[in-house]
Amino acid sequence: MLDARLVKELSPRERGDLSRLWRALSAGNRCGSRRDVLRWSAIAGGAVATARDGIVTAAPARAPLAQDAPIVEGAEISVPFDAFGQQITLDPHRSADYGGFWVMYPNVWGGFLRYDELGRIALDLAEQVVRSQDGLRYTFTVREGATYASGNPVLAEHFIASWTRALDPATLSPMVAFMEPLRGFDAWIAGEEGAELGFRAEDDRTVVVELAEPVTYFPSFMASFVWAVVDPAVIEATDQENFVLNGAGTGPWQFTEYERNSRFIMEPNPNYYDPLSPSLARIVWPVFNGPDAAQLALTLYRDENAASADVPLSLLPDVEADAALAAELRRLDASQATVRSLAMDFRQPPFDDVRVRRAFGLALDRDRYAEIYAGTWTPTSVFTPPVVRELSGYEPPDGFPFDPEQGRALLAEAGYPEGQGLPEIVFHQPSGDSDEELQRVQAVLDMLQENLGVAITLDNSMTQNEINEMIAETGGLQFAIMWWQTVTDTPFLLSDVFRPDSPYMDGVFNWSPDLEPIGGDPGAAAAQFADLVAQADVELDAAARNELYRQAETLVLENAVYVPIANWVPAFVQKPWLQGTRQGPWTGRLPILFDQNVVVVEG
Repeated sequence: MLDARLVKELSPRERGDLSRLWRALSAGNRCGSRRDVLRWSAIAGGAVATARDGIVTAAPARAPLAQDAPIVEGAEISVPFDAFGQQITLDPHRSADYGGFWVMYPNVWGGFLRYDELGRIALDLAEQVVRSQDGLRYTFTVREGATYASGNPVLAEHFIASWTRALDPATLSPMVAFMEPLRGFDAWIAGEEGAELGFRAEDDRTVVVELAEPVTYFPSFMASFVWAVVDPAVIEATDQENFVLNGAGTGPWQFTEYERNSRFIMEPNPNYYDPLSPSLARIVWPVFNGPDAAQLALTLYRDENAASADVPLSLLPDVEADAALAAELRRLDASQATVRSLAMDFRQPPFDDVRVRRAFGLALDRDRYAEIYAGTWTPTSVFTPPVVRELSGYEPPDGFPFDPEQGRALLAEAGYPEGQGLPEIVFHQPSGDSDEELQRVQAVLDMLQENLGVAITLDNSMTQNEINEMIAETGGLQFAIMWWQTVTDTPFLLSDVFRPDSPYMDGVFNWSPDLEPIGGDPGAAAAQFADLVAQADVELDAAARNELYRQAETLVLENAVYVPIANWVPAFVQKPWLQGTRQGPWTGRLPILFDQNVVVVEG
């Protein structure tokens, strides 16, 4: 078992990495709702701050309303919020790294930058951003007239106070990893005497941020809610917990009520810099948690008491069978941001042989996989999700082919003809999953066995915590299917997942430079990969950066470090009377912002 004392001795960053890894493992073998998509990954954004170079400066105009339907003024809507087991604090500097918070919080908490529904970076409280030529310094100008919901003006020094609050060693933010690029971060976190962080206010409207190195994904890190500014006067006048209900944010909404773990309420911020919704006056967010969360939310929706609800695979047949619900079903099948992949441990036989790894990859019928999961996943043969290609211009290498005949030949070459002589291969599915999900998993394993002639044992006797403890004890996970999400506009997820010293590789799937050359030379490839992504992560020229990442992804595919399977297609229902919402790979069901475009119409 993992010793709790060991966890306590880890650095804050290491604890965050471990937590995100365990949550990724928890989601790795499931197919669920938007709540299952965990944004542990480094979400990379554009490296320059003009519309020409990729940062959005304004929201799109509202689409025409259906049949010119009249707008309902003073409308109240209910939007179910699945906390997925996370504690809800409503405090941007104390909240966990969970997907729902990433989308919900910007309605209340603002920073210099934010995301659009694709994960592209947009200006928020920044009037302009200037990056130095070496990529080490960003100068932000506070939007003229920026004001909190409290009515107090937003000053440059407030950003410094807010960020320092998030980095307070006594109450370190769970999102602190997204501040890691700062100059002085490591020394500050380590508590070194005289340590200083790389940000300062030069005047009331100017903030300078300095980095340790020119990481290309920094603007996207800055768009995360841990970088939000909060009104220091409100905090001082209230307390560390209740300030969230007293107008301390800058978004188009403000929190006005919170019944812990039951519901929270938003009402308009009259001091927001852009026009507010001409329709919405109140948003109620009932909180759901646990295995029945999606079903409870859908029931609320069916009873006309919610504006939208997720539709995970477990509920999809019921929704499609109901004519009224089916008519309101939406699928986010464009620019998918999620990839599911087969993963094998380099240090556990038989997967220490690259030929065996490739054999399993070649035997994976992605079209059949999509059928097993009822079209909620679409086949892919590359790791980098489509949205990255759309936003960055990145062209991935040739994908991993489906060729079971070649897979059998590789197995025979490795000394396992027709799968004979293979050590036991066990796929661990967490206990507590539905019978339907177990049947789907078994169908995938049967497909591999049919195509390759191997026997794979499905074991669902352990909880996810017990599986995690097994990983800690054995130093790896022999055979798994992992689920990763990114909405990067660079392929930075490649380095975050596959880098040999990554917490998602070291001690889990163990792609490492010290590997023995068996059926290939995975050790040499791991060393080359680490060098390529180290260059790519700091390369400011987009074309050169994409080429470096492309070479790196080629190594991932050649060594079957992960074998890409499919991209997720989220599904949800939304009432036709709620119009003007913008959803995409970044958001799932929740709109990117309940802004001036979002209205309730009669009908």
